[in-house]
Amino acid sequence: MHLLHIGANGTFSVMKRLFGILRRSVGAMALALLLVVFSSSCSRIKDIRLASCSVESVSPIGLHGLSAELAVQIENPAMQFSLSDIQGTLFHKGNPIIVYDAEPIEVAGHSVAVYPLPCTATLSPGVRLMDIISLMRGYDANDFTTDVSAKVRLRSGLSKTLRFKDIPVKDLLE
Repeated sequence: MHLLHIGANGTFSVMKRLFGILRRSVGAMALALLLVVFSSSCSRIKDIRLASCSVESVSPIGLHGLSAELAVQIENPAMQFSLSDIQGTLFHKGNPIIVYDAEPIEVAGHSVAVYPLPCTATLSPGVRLMDIISLMRGYDANDFTTDVSAKVRLRSGLSKTLRFKDIPVKDLLE
């Protein structure tokens, strides 16, 4: 926890960059999951859009994790849905470095709204905080991929768990 409060060595800014990657991963994956589930059932589903995603707060969890709250603006011209069991792993050159998850989110139908999305990120076993800091200093988006899964549930109760593997982080940053 002490390392994250020292500004002189740039640790906080490195962790903020890391959470930026995770923010984009969770946000983009939420949108991708929605599009895949609903693309065949309703033409308005294609118009669901993740308008913005910003980090509202970041707090350390010991020396091995972070919690954050994201503000996710979703433009949803379609039906109400929920996302739950959102979880994933961030990889660097095929090696797991961070496991992340997000709280469930209910998205109102036919709306444009900002939703709070609490998230946590934990270092994978065998990975140290200093390892992450050194990876972020020589950051190259081509070296990072993510796996993510989430359960998408319609208001009617129908649900499906979707899993995506080896998604290049560079694609999520565009």
